[in-house]
Amino acid sequence: MKKKAFTLIEVIISISLLSIVIITVLKIKENNFTNIEKFNNLNNDNELLNIASISQENKKDKNTHIYLNEVLNNTNDELNKKLKNTKVYIKSQIIDSYEIDNKSINIRQTNYYIESKANNNIYTFSIE
Repeated sequence: MKKKAFTLIEVIISISLLSIVIITVLKIKENNFTNIEKFNNLNNDNELLNIASISQENKKDKNTHIYLNEVLNNTNDELNKKLKNTKVYIKSQIIDSYEIDNKSINIRQTNYYIESKANNNIYTFSIE
């Protein structure tokens, strides 16, 4: 009776296919970690923009820039270094205006952004 066994070619093909599958899975895992890191950085930048928008809500000069360490008084040195290097640009413009019963309703768009990182638009309405 002849003994059944794998041939050398079958073993080489199976090892090659297994290697391709393992490399593909590792590459997908690496891409996922990269995307999670980018998402976390964007989320942190959006939190900083929210701080800037709250601190500048009632300011008259809306076309300016601020450093976040001037807005927050924090004792954490590491956070202060990060905030000191974070410059938030603020640009505001009236995008629409309506006249109703001798009152003017203005719709203002205020754009808060950190250069080449994050962007946040806030719309406000004012009655004058």
